[in-house]
Amino acid sequence: MSLMQCDFRPLAIAGVIFLLTDLSECQGAEPVFFTKDVRPLLARHCLACHGADEDARQADLRLDLPPAPDANSETAAAIVPRHPDRSELINRITSADPDRRMPPPDSGHSMTPEEIVVVRQWIAEGAHYETHWAFEPPQRPDLPAVSDETWCRNPIDFFVRQQLDAHTLTPSPPAEPAVLLRRLVLDLTGLPPSETQAAEFLKDHSDESYERLVDELLASPGFGEHWARMWLDLARYADTKGYEKDQPRTMWRYRDWVIDAFNQDMPFDQMTREQIAGDLLPDATVNQQLATAYHRNTMTNDEGGTDNEEFRMAAVKDRVDTTVQVWMGLTMGCAKCHSHKYDPISQREYYRFLAYFDQTEDEDRPDDAPKLSTPTTEQSRRLAELNTQIAEVRQRYQVSTPEYATAKQAWISEQARQPAWRPTTPVAATSENGSVLTIRKDGSVLASGERPATDVYSITIDPQSAVKDSPLTAIRLEAMTHPSLPRGGPGRTKNDPNFVLSELTVEEVDHDGNPIRQLPLANSRADFSQNNWEVQKAIDGDPSTGWAISPQQGQPHTAIFQLQKAVAIPPGLRLRLKLSQQYPANSLLLGCVRISVSDRTFESLSADPLGLSEIAAVPESERSDEQNKQLDDAFRRIFPQTATIWNELAELEERVKTLNAEIPQTPVMKDRPPEKARTTYVHVRGNFLEHGDRVQPQLPEAFGQVSEELPANRLAVAEWLLSKDNPLTARVMVNRLWARFFGRGLVETEEDFGQQGSLPTHPALLDWLAIEFRTTDQWSIKRFLKRLVLSSAYRQSSVVTDSSRQLDPENRWLSRSPRFRLSAEVIRDQALAASGLLSRRIGGPSVMPPQPDGIWKATYSSLKWETAENEDRWRRGLYTFLRRTSPYPSMITFDAGSGEVCQIRRIRTNTPLQALVTLNDPVYIEAAGGLARSAASVESMFRRLLVRAPRDEELQRLQQLQQQVAAEFQASPQSAADLLTEARVTEPELADRQALAVRIVLASVLLNLDETVTRP
Repeated sequence: MSLMQCDFRPLAIAGVIFLLTDLSECQGAEPVFFTKDVRPLLARHCLACHGADEDARQADLRLDLPPAPDANSETAAAIVPRHPDRSELINRITSADPDRRMPPPDSGHSMTPEEIVVVRQWIAEGAHYETHWAFEPPQRPDLPAVSDETWCRNPIDFFVRQQLDAHTLTPSPPAEPAVLLRRLVLDLTGLPPSETQAAEFLKDHSDESYERLVDELLASPGFGEHWARMWLDLARYADTKGYEKDQPRTMWRYRDWVIDAFNQDMPFDQMTREQIAGDLLPDATVNQQLATAYHRNTMTNDEGGTDNEEFRMAAVKDRVDTTVQVWMGLTMGCAKCHSHKYDPISQREYYRFLAYFDQTEDEDRPDDAPKLSTPTTEQSRRLAELNTQIAEVRQRYQVSTPEYATAKQAWISEQARQPAWRPTTPVAATSENGSVLTIRKDGSVLASGERPATDVYSITIDPQSAVKDSPLTAIRLEAMTHPSLPRGGPGRTKNDPNFVLSELTVEEVDHDGNPIRQLPLANSRADFSQNNWEVQKAIDGDPSTGWAISPQQGQPHTAIFQLQKAVAIPPGLRLRLKLSQQYPANSLLLGCVRISVSDRTFESLSADPLGLSEIAAVPESERSDEQNKQLDDAFRRIFPQTATIWNELAELEERVKTLNAEIPQTPVMKDRPPEKARTTYVHVRGNFLEHGDRVQPQLPEAFGQVSEELPANRLAVAEWLLSKDNPLTARVMVNRLWARFFGRGLVETEEDFGQQGSLPTHPALLDWLAIEFRTTDQWSIKRFLKRLVLSSAYRQSSVVTDSSRQLDPENRWLSRSPRFRLSAEVIRDQALAASGLLSRRIGGPSVMPPQPDGIWKATYSSLKWETAENEDRWRRGLYTFLRRTSPYPSMITFDAGSGEVCQIRRIRTNTPLQALVTLNDPVYIEAAGGLARSAASVESMFRRLLVRAPRDEELQRLQQLQQQVAAEFQASPQSAADLLTEARVTEPELADRQALAVRIVLASVLLNLDETVTRP
């Protein structure tokens, strides 16, 4: 007799009904287990006040763990094993006194009589505590005995059949070949079967043919595109930054990395290491660093007036919460404000774990730094090709002849007599924000003292001392090294001697420094510029841009700037240069600068930005090798026999520069150097402004540990997630993969394997799958999926029998194959594929297919939706541009996410809006047009979508509809013409356009069938 069949005898005391059970009448009752039966009751009613959260704990009583050996008598008396009547817990939950009753009446909780009986029986049986099932490492179970081993194609089927036998269920027969084919291809690639695949499989659907098809689908490019969508939901992937401004962000290279990872069957442990800590791997490749963009998908707030540290910490906490939920299925985020009320994660442990993620360089900056140059395969090929050509041209360029040597020597002598640049000694140098500027004997200005976040240097020169009466044409700025500067300079910051010259302005002033007029600058050139921080940006009028020199810090650099018009400076007047430096993040200020002027044309100066005329004046015997090389390079650019080759070389280098400008710069993870390490604190009540204890990086104790030899960084986190002692990672991943095939996970709450989550329906199967995935499959997702789709459980029919409906209404025991609505992307991709419109191009920037006008009208944003007119209009849904504050409407109507947070699973809904999308969205109308044009008949359209042939009654109804629509279009030809326009059917040679319009309506009907949008 089960527990619920016991004879409950209610007693009324003071108006409160409760039960005192005579356990002797329940001798046949099944035993009660703490984890499965009791803990869920305590979690619902008691643990908020008597659980793991020490801050919320009342009466120093904790019920989720057994009393400690040294517990005081009051705590120990709460539960007295085998003596429920002596246990204070029972006395309180059955008390008629409202002041003693637990839970308190005003809490809104009250245990039912049946729940009280469960707790009594558990105490009577000894009050044994077990560890939560998910916190115990999985153990490989033996295959169970089943009623019919012939049904079992592989071990999965033994575990499924065991539960079917236990619930007096029988499996459904195999699905029809057409249904199984469509299911398999949709599940593995997110696309419908091709007509060729359908013809071949329906002719031969043997087990051997089926397995060959599985291998073909796993190897197809569409596999990676389809399964990447699942992972991008977890990675909170989007094409914009989020929050109010929600500006664009270049993240598509990470999306392509995910596609490649799935297509190449990158082992899941490798995927984990590279996404969590790819930048920390030895000799990390570009691809391994690119993988860390997983955690740069966190949002960035560009709104004016926000606290960068607040939103930096929001991003770090999001990384912590997402990491543990995605890999371990735990709601660790609950512990950021207080210790977790249900799972063994204290608030202190939360911040110790956060310390691993607290050392990255990103700081909620508008430029999303740090970024990585991440060329595509094609871009890398083109770069290699250009570099090979450049090497060949350079070899020709370096050839010398006696004629060349003679001409060069004459040119050097001329340069020595007529120097292009004339140094000036400043007459004044001041700082706007407190730097100390010292004018040195060589005419340079050296900064020292206070180092503000931003500054403006004002340097006044007397050009008469240099060019006398000649008109001034250009100004040269040398960023110089100096022993007093960090790493020699030329910047002032200790760990990054870079600088950012935001804006350079030049004005004419009188002897007292009063401004007379500004002298506009027109062109610029530098010996080196940092990518995206070109020297031209120092005169573009935008203080948020500028000239910088990374990664060539520690070296001197030179820039020249042309005056818009040559200017003669009258005696007594001077020039004042303002060097504005407005990059606050790292105080990137100039440390030492020198100003020179010239009266030569800018074209001639461009060939000599370094001032080689000064080097030419140095006697040959005293010149260094580097100086001789500089002179040689400059002369080759103007010597007739080498100038042509120089132009060829310059053209190739310009093409390289153009190509480099096209290469995506992807935000990635990068740790700060040890000397700039942050200190991590507990945040009191989760408030980033209220610091508690200082903490060091440490992993939560309840889920295994890793070698202490590992550095205390994100790599240790990755190894901990993958450790054989970690009980959750393999379970969570196999459960996630299982859910994509069977409609729900073996643990339905994919997002929560903790003590508040669902219990597994097939615990032994879950453990067996986890062990197989980690050991036999070596973390291979493709091997794991192949095993699933080869099982008999997967191949069952989805037809619901009366017995199955009655005994397994929610299909928890897998008595049939599940039927559920396809995802937003698959519904779209299926329509485009069947119509023949789908572009099969893989990867590349996100695209903008049609969406309703006006959706992107937003304050503070100039971002425009520019509807594609080429094949980008019909790319797979995976590539649709995703703006967080305004996601693509048809996708979110079918339950896709916004990318603002990690989406563990999509909850499927049914709304009328979904039908409006598939009937009226331009993409579906165009797909209907493509299907109508490319299919030979209505039956052919039907087969393209559903594989099977239409039944007679279905064909008859379609023919009736065809006649009805034809009559309507005959009466209103303009309606037919309008539909053709919407479907983008513009071919003038079509003889019977009205008949095609009728077929478009029929195609639209087929695209909207329930069977079409449902996974069979």
